[in-house]
Amino acid sequence: MTKRMTMAMIRLDLSDLPPHQQVDRLKEQYLHLRGTNSEVRARVGALPIRQYVSMLERGYRVALERDREGYLLKLWPDGSTARSGLRGAHSIACHSDGRVYTNTTDNRVAVIDGGTRTVVKHIAVGDEPSHLELAHDGKRLYVANSGSNDVTIVDTTNDGVLMTAPTGKRPLLPCVAANGEAVYLPSGPDRNVTVLGSDGEFKKTIPVGLAPHDVAVSPDCRWAYQPNSASHTVTVIDGKNYAVVGEVRVGLGPGHIAFDPESRFAYVANTLSDDVSVVRTGDHEVVATIPAGAGAHLPALSSDGRYGYVANFAADSLTVWNCRTHGVIATIPVGIYPHFFALSPDGKWLIVSNTGESSICVIDVRDYEARVRLPVGGAPAHIAFSPDGELAFVGCESSDEVAVVDLGRVNILDLVRAGAIGA
Repeated sequence: MTKRMTMAMIRLDLSDLPPHQQVDRLKEQYLHLRGTNSEVRARVGALPIRQYVSMLERGYRVALERDREGYLLKLWPDGSTARSGLRGAHSIACHSDGRVYTNTTDNRVAVIDGGTRTVVKHIAVGDEPSHLELAHDGKRLYVANSGSNDVTIVDTTNDGVLMTAPTGKRPLLPCVAANGEAVYLPSGPDRNVTVLGSDGEFKKTIPVGLAPHDVAVSPDCRWAYQPNSASHTVTVIDGKNYAVVGEVRVGLGPGHIAFDPESRFAYVANTLSDDVSVVRTGDHEVVATIPAGAGAHLPALSSDGRYGYVANFAADSLTVWNCRTHGVIATIPVGIYPHFFALSPDGKWLIVSNTGESSICVIDVRDYEARVRLPVGGAPAHIAFSPDGELAFVGCESSDEVAVVDLGRVNILDLVRAGAIGA
């Protein structure tokens, strides 16, 4: 009979340190204690929004706990494989002609031929490119450079750099309005959103709340909603004149937002209160709260607007709800730390990236069950689909690869090395 190893308990008091130093100490403990079957319980003082979300985003196995003296962050070093160091393929976009774009090492964006699954070009961009997004007409690619505080705008007709435009500090995920008239880039350190025109011309800087995360624009372009993780609010921005019209109090730690196809409702995932706030855009009022799992972070809706989904980072699951009743209809177990997920264009599959392990889940939408869990590169993250919907492309940051998934056969066709030409 095999003896079960006793878990060692490590207790830390980090309450006198600023948030970024608390995160650094916890990461040090993670590296030091790997393989020792240990649990770290760190006292952090006030509600640790930035620390908790930052570590979740990086794939650390972490949980939030409260007692009479304040808040604790619990860390299990053996619980997952965290993203660390290498800034490889993470964000990904697919052009209508089949080209696939992803950030890669050495401050570049890789251009991949989706048909031959080879890298055909590298585009030099700014420092530490983190996220990218294609314009809806496919003519421009926007690359947020978190290290140089700017955005590189690529002309996709020749994959040449059109211009580099300044933004706030450490710009996050760029969001392009459907009409192509504006690109929104939030800055956490500056607590603002930079609005640019399609070719990078400056429009406005908009003050928002604390720790702004992923801004979202309604499909009709009428509103931009900016979730503020540390203010527990959503800043409402007029899409016509870029003026702030108000703030909506939502749950704790809002991170990402999804609008319904008709722009009538916005669904706000609240990472600390483990729920989804439903905001009516007609009057910017919260009309419902949908319970979810621990670390609810990324929401999405089906193309017909009937069903909603949210990835629960710390619960290793997806919550499914009915958008008419706002009632939960299913909870789907997935892998460790579902960082990102996407619905296939035909609506048959949910592809889930499990950042805390080197795998993806392919879920049959009809019965809310994982058909298969497939091994991919390290720290899988964002997902894009080929124009015909037959392939899914998954950025794998730690191994700097793009996994190519055949959705018909439900298997991995290839792992393309993003940093190497011809790979």
